[in-house]
Amino acid sequence: MCGIAGVLAKDSRHDVTSLVERLTSAHAHRGPDGSGYRFFRGRSAAFGHRRLSIVDLEGGAQPMSNEDGSVWVVFNGELYNHLDLRRELEALGHRFRTRSDVEAVVHGWEAWGTGILERMNGMYAFALFDGRGNGAGEVWLGRDPAGIKPLYVGVAGDLWWFASELAAARRCGLLDANLRPEAFDEYLVYRFVPSPGTFYRTAWKLPPGHTCRLPLGEPPASPAFTPFKTRFQPAVTPEDRGEWAEALRDGIRAAVRRQLMSDVPLGVMLSGGVDSTVVARLMCEASDDPPQAFAVGFTDGPDGGELPAARRAAAALGVPLAELAITRREFLEAWPGQISGLGEPIANSGVLLIGMLCRLVRGSRKVVLTGQGADEPLGGYARHTAERWFPLARRLAPLLGWMPDSSVASDRLSRMRRVAAEADEARRFTEILAVFSPRESVALTRHALDPAALVDPVRRWLPADGTDCVNRLLLVDSRLSLADDLLIVADHTSMASSVELRVPFLDLELLALIERMPSRYKVSVVGERKWLYRQAVAPLIPTTLRASLLGWRSRTGRKLGFSTPLEDWFRGWLRSDAEGYLLGREARGPAFLEAGTVQSLLAGVRDHGLPRTRQLLSLYVLETWLRAALPGPGGPIEHLNVGTAVASA
Repeated sequence: MCGIAGVLAKDSRHDVTSLVERLTSAHAHRGPDGSGYRFFRGRSAAFGHRRLSIVDLEGGAQPMSNEDGSVWVVFNGELYNHLDLRRELEALGHRFRTRSDVEAVVHGWEAWGTGILERMNGMYAFALFDGRGNGAGEVWLGRDPAGIKPLYVGVAGDLWWFASELAAARRCGLLDANLRPEAFDEYLVYRFVPSPGTFYRTAWKLPPGHTCRLPLGEPPASPAFTPFKTRFQPAVTPEDRGEWAEALRDGIRAAVRRQLMSDVPLGVMLSGGVDSTVVARLMCEASDDPPQAFAVGFTDGPDGGELPAARRAAAALGVPLAELAITRREFLEAWPGQISGLGEPIANSGVLLIGMLCRLVRGSRKVVLTGQGADEPLGGYARHTAERWFPLARRLAPLLGWMPDSSVASDRLSRMRRVAAEADEARRFTEILAVFSPRESVALTRHALDPAALVDPVRRWLPADGTDCVNRLLLVDSRLSLADDLLIVADHTSMASSVELRVPFLDLELLALIERMPSRYKVSVVGERKWLYRQAVAPLIPTTLRASLLGWRSRTGRKLGFSTPLEDWFRGWLRSDAEGYLLGREARGPAFLEAGTVQSLLAGVRDHGLPRTRQLLSLYVLETWLRAALPGPGGPIEHLNVGTAVASA
């Protein structure tokens, strides 16, 4: 796991040494164990690398090349099947100098070109220089098919650059304040900006499973992103429920074993939920020594917080547990810093707990396995049930119209109405995922933008084949919401403490199996979520935990996991300084959002008791990020009156 960066000048006389050194240094937290550089075309193009050494501690330094130095790579992530690739490449005559997984990439590129991407099972973002041929050479960028590792690319004057973190480019002066107007609409709908867009006109993020080619002699005016596919598929497709359950269990076991690849000790994040418990159990199976487990929770949360569940799981599994107990106030005080530190606003608050826990993890571990990534492909959220029940919702649409807004928590009723009224699949999926509907978004920004354009990110990921509608939604959710929301924030918050998060549920061999599984085994007709998966892993769950983790409530009730105090905090914030923070003299939002519409939303929530936590969260995150990205004359403005809001909650 590492930080990668690079600068490519259009003019071969341009020396980029100083800039690439600064850009690479801005990633030092991602790789405190070493750094390296490689220059091309004199010094007009360069790669930089910051290393977190995990595999081949002595010989895995980067940038890394093939035998004759014609191919160079900087790589962030892990390649779990590198030994299989190594054997195949050695049979073709390639000579390896290290035990590093990264060396398989350069030899594989030399042997197969972009065909190596079909064979790579891992989480990664990379930049590769190919100097073979008669020209000046070309640079290829790539992001893994699940989108676990982010990669940004941009242009600044006559320079192209790439980086693991957008904020690093901002700190190096490679981004200006010229924001994309339509990014505000996209953010309001999805709570993040879908790839390949960012908030900046001259910066993009690679979509999952895509490459970008930049010829050094003639770089393009704007990047083109090309998708690639992997060749992973089940050896035999299961035919019935029992076979699918067995295949799932075996697939998860194999994925965890692959992801134990490491030359340093491993740990596991244990929330006490079914996914992290399964991962911890399989790690125990694969090793003589139980893994060190880590858990976080609120000391003043309801029902004693989340830590008791982790303690019960750790005791049942027989694993040592290190705990981080925080207060709700500590969480709220740390939250604005996370928002400001991201290159873009992403209205996801729960992942901050992972970032806080990683500070504890770093005291003894560099790598932890997690249960992240199971819900989107397996159907773990209520929004997935909404698509399963769509035919019923269509019939009940008149009844939904008569129900008062206050009868259903949060903004769910308005979403249910929009979903029930929408026959077009892409528009319906957008409404299922939306925080603000496309029409509400355009009303907030007052842009001359057709709301239908805000459905394009969903259409981009819709499969062309005849997969059933629930599986189609799950694929969109995995490549869109998971990749550009949860995984980016998890990457950034964990790597801030130099900790690598591994996600076995997104292992590409396992994902190929899951995405072929009929959706009736994921979300049942009565609304059970991840139901066959829970049956499949039941033998892996200690008997004392099965009732709570596998029972009816876990399959149909509210999604369990790390809860945050935001809903209570927002009630106090609305009474104290919400209007001043979003619309006052020091606010940045009114330059981009219609103040009257924001004021009406706040009034509706405050005066009529209509809970709109997701919408308030998005507005708060956007304002907080804008204050960091576009500071006023006095510099960035910190979050206002946290203590007052906490006391009012």
